[in-house]
Parts: sequence; structure tokens; C-alpha cells
Amino acid sequence: MERTVRRRTVLTVLASSGSVLVAGCSDDDGTETPETGDSGDGTDDGGNKAARADGDGDTDEGAENGDEPGSEGLLYAFAPDRAVAIAPEAGEVVEDLTDSIDPDLAGADWGDARLTHDRSRLFIVEADRNQLGAIDLKHREFLGWVDIGAGPTHAYNPVEGEIWAHADGEGRLYVVDTETLEVTDVIQSGLEEGGHGKLLTHEALQPIGFATNTDDSYGHVIDLESRERIDSISTGETGGTHYLMYAPESEVIYFERSGGDDMPYFDADTYEEVGRLDINGGLSLSPDTEMLGVWDDDTVYFVDATDRDSEILGSVTLEGRGPDDLDYFEEDDTLYAIVTNTTADEATVINVDEYAVESHIEVGEIDQDGHHLHRSGELGGDYYITPSGADGTIPVVDVENRELLHEVQVSDGVDTVCYVGDSSGAWY
Repeated sequence: MERTVRRRTVLTVLASSGSVLVAGCSDDDGTETPETGDSGDGTDDGGNKAARADGDGDTDEGAENGDEPGSEGLLYAFAPDRAVAIAPEAGEVVEDLTDSIDPDLAGADWGDARLTHDRSRLFIVEADRNQLGAIDLKHREFLGWVDIGAGPTHAYNPVEGEIWAHADGEGRLYVVDTETLEVTDVIQSGLEEGGHGKLLTHEALQPIGFATNTDDSYGHVIDLESRERIDSISTGETGGTHYLMYAPESEVIYFERSGGDDMPYFDADTYEEVGRLDINGGLSLSPDTEMLGVWDDDTVYFVDATDRDSEILGSVTLEGRGPDDLDYFEEDDTLYAIVTNTTADEATVINVDEYAVESHIEVGEIDQDGHHLHRSGELGGDYYITPSGADGTIPVVDVENRELLHEVQVSDGVDTVCYVGDSSGAWY
């Protein structure tokens, strides 16, 4: 059911239960099968579906401390040949970091952008260099590069003062000190030296985290203190693992199977299989932890996450749109989800209480052809942002009024964004 959108007076951007997965910011890297990402840190302040936005949409372009211009309320955007900071309310570029990153920047292959816990620094994965870049957000300055392993895509902050980056070419996690910009540990999270991987943490699971690898038919158990893989959970005889999500109400962990047609879930303490769903796809948990969103092919399913039976409560079909990435917000005591689409130039707003499409909003297209390539989105302040690589722009959506507010010109292929402040983040 689609209906006329009316203006609402209450808008709250919602977190996703403290389950933290993948990046807190957005990247359309084209490597994903459905980014969940994301986007994690296990706390409630990582800027990635684990925070509640203040909803005022204010941008702090003035000094945060003395002569420090600060970045709170700004949006950082990365294209192959340009990196900028944007004021979303004004729809303007307020800082260009390109020359400080590399005066000859071209062909950059950006992965995740990750904020530190105190939001003083931003770390950005660049796969072509096999490096992690660091940006001082108080001064809006590029600090330098950190060498990490081959083929990195995702980065996380599961431990305060550290960034963990996954090197897909090695199946390893590289632990980087956020102050010294040095690698302090390397963890073989996958079974073999290779495979695209993710990491999940949650405050209720500490000091344990869980990892996936698209080359392994296992979910891996990572000790965040001893910095080692301590166990592996078989998810099936074939395929690998991709998205994963912890449901604290039922205390189970769901694993998407890459190459599989069902989705197993396990007891988070015993690692014993509890059941399997006949659907399989990207995952996002509602802020009240009661509902699990699963996007599979052209359908978004909503699963009861409070009960170990995991009943499918409802679904919404977005035929031909290739839904990917799901963020939640609440208005007038109604839960909504906003979904990016990979084969349509619109984002879709779903009334979750009614399992119905409310509206579509123009946001441009990604710069790749094909169904279910990845496209991320992020809710920050009063805005929804998702990169349009084909147009070289960052569309900024007024969520309350369900309308495109600005299209900020950056550069062709722009695919990664990170909002500095309380935000929903993105899943990969």
C-alpha cells in the first residue's frame, strides 16, 4: 500500500540494539552479494546503528575548541579522485582533503570509513594501497597512512583506542592503535589465508566477538582480549558466511550463508544450532531488538527476534529494485525502515508496523550495472544520505518530509560516506 506522505513532527533516528556489525559509515564497494553494514564496536557510540541521533540536524562548522574547526554534524565523502567534508543542511562542501591525502589521487578503492569512539578521528580503508588512512576530525586534517594486509574492505572499533581492519586477501584482522597509528596485532580470523570477512560485537557478548568469511562455511569465534580465533561454528557443508547478527532477546546469532539458500542461527553461549530460516540475506535488527530485517532477492522480511522459533511476521516486496541496506527511524510511535535499492534511483520508506511501502524518494543511481550490487545508506541528524556514484553526487534527503533536499557534487564514482555524529551507520 502506498499513500500520500504527510508532514510529521516527531523524528527519531534509531539504533540497532547495540549489535555492532561492519562499518559505521557507508561504502558502495561492489564486493557484497546483497554493503550490514553497518556496520562495529560493541558499545553504543560507534556511529553505526548503535546510537540515537539528537534529531536536530545541526551542523557545527564553528570552533569546537579554540581554533579547531571541528567536524560534528559534517558528512565526509570519498570518491576515487576526491575526498571532502560536506555540511548536509547547507548542501555544501566545506573542506577538501584531496591534496593532503594525495595531490595525485586517482583510482582510489575506498572501503569502510570508521569513527573512533570519541569521534575525534576517522579511519578510511583504501584497498588499492592496502592501507588505512587516518583523519583528525577536530582540525579536518589528514594524518597519514597505516600499512595493513592485502585486499582490505571492512574496519571496526570493537575495543576503545583501536581500529580492526579485515584484509580479505589474507583472511586476517589487523589491529591498529588509533593514537600511534601502528599495527599492534594480526589475527587469523579465517581458516585460510583469504576470504571476505566481517566482525560482530555486542556488549552482552564481551569479550567475545564473531566473524564471518565468504570462503569458510563457518562462523568464527574471536577472543577480543587474547586476540585469537578460539572456535569455529559449522553453518553447512558448502558455501561461506557473510552477514551476521546477534539478537539479545533470544540470545542467538544468525549467519547469512554466501552460496546457501537458508540461514542458520545458534545459541550465543553454547554455539549449538537452534534452527534455520528458509530465507537468507543481509541482516539488520530493529532498535527495540524485537524484529530482524532480512533482505533476500527483491523482498524484505521481518522476523520475530524475541523468540527462538524466529517466525516471519511480514514482508514487503520491492520488485526489480534490488533492496540493500536497511535503517530504522521512528515517527509518532510508528517504526519505519528506509531501504537503499541497487537497481532503482530511489530509496524506499517502509512502514514496518503495517509491512507496507509508504513512499519512494529519488536518490540517484550507483555507478555499477547488475542486480544486488551493494549500496549503503546512513541516517544522521534529520538526514538520510546514500552515495550516487553514477551522478558523482551525495544526495541529502530530508527524512521528515520524505524529499530530496540537496545533491552535492563530489566526483564520479563517489561511493563512501561517513556522518560525524549520532547516526544509524551502515551495514555491509
